[in-house]
Amino acid sequence: MARFLWKAWLRPNKLTPDLTDFIAEVDTAGSTRRQQDIINRIMEEGSEVKAETIKAILDRANVVKQQFILDGYSVFDELVHLTPRITGTWTGKETFTKGKHRLTVDAFLSKTMHEELHHVGVEVLGVADSGARIMLVTDVATGKTDGTVTMGDDIVIAGDKIKVAGLPQPDGSMEPGMGVFFVEDGSTQEADRISENQPSRVVARTPYFMGTREMKLRIVTRYGGSNLLKTPRVIEYDLILTLKASGNAPQPTVPGGEDSPQQ
Repeated sequence: MARFLWKAWLRPNKLTPDLTDFIAEVDTAGSTRRQQDIINRIMEEGSEVKAETIKAILDRANVVKQQFILDGYSVFDELVHLTPRITGTWTGKETFTKGKHRLTVDAFLSKTMHEELHHVGVEVLGVADSGARIMLVTDVATGKTDGTVTMGDDIVIAGDKIKVAGLPQPDGSMEPGMGVFFVEDGSTQEADRISENQPSRVVARTPYFMGTREMKLRIVTRYGGSNLLKTPRVIEYDLILTLKASGNAPQPTVPGGEDSPQQ
């Protein structure tokens, strides 16, 4: 008997023309857990250590893991195995070339985690509504999809009906108020640019700030398929994005930049 339960929605498989072909997607809406949730769970289950101490240990562990990876080591923490990787092709003698090569980190589940998945049951909730939504955000500079994104660089937003569109303007510009936005405590910053704008994929450049920021991703659009909507639609990502500067991040007045290895 399953000890855990994943609830899943069925969505059309857009890779095939078969209208009866679906893929299952785990229903994680509003259920993302962060470090504070881990601390709360430890405290609820009973701990002789204060919450502040647990946080300090977790913070330090993350810093050490990051340092190991940046030094070129693989990291195995009994849950996942993190392995540094360089993507792109090489001629044999060339050096690292920005744009052609990219640094990333692969994550693989541990044997223990794989074994635990055998205890998970699945409940299919039915065919999901095909409304607008943001499914996944990928940081182009690092390849991460955990909500950590690089300031001044591009992110790939995948979803349904997320194309930015508005009423035609006399000068050919985008209708005011439509676009990709980063929201924090009531303040809103628009993406520096949108380089790709498709119903299921939008590529936008993140703004640059001083220091790390945690912000909600929001798309405002009138796109509704074959016709524009009478009123703008607001689409928000369930996961809060953590915007961080890269080692070669641009200055606030010069947005843009890509990752490269340290010499």
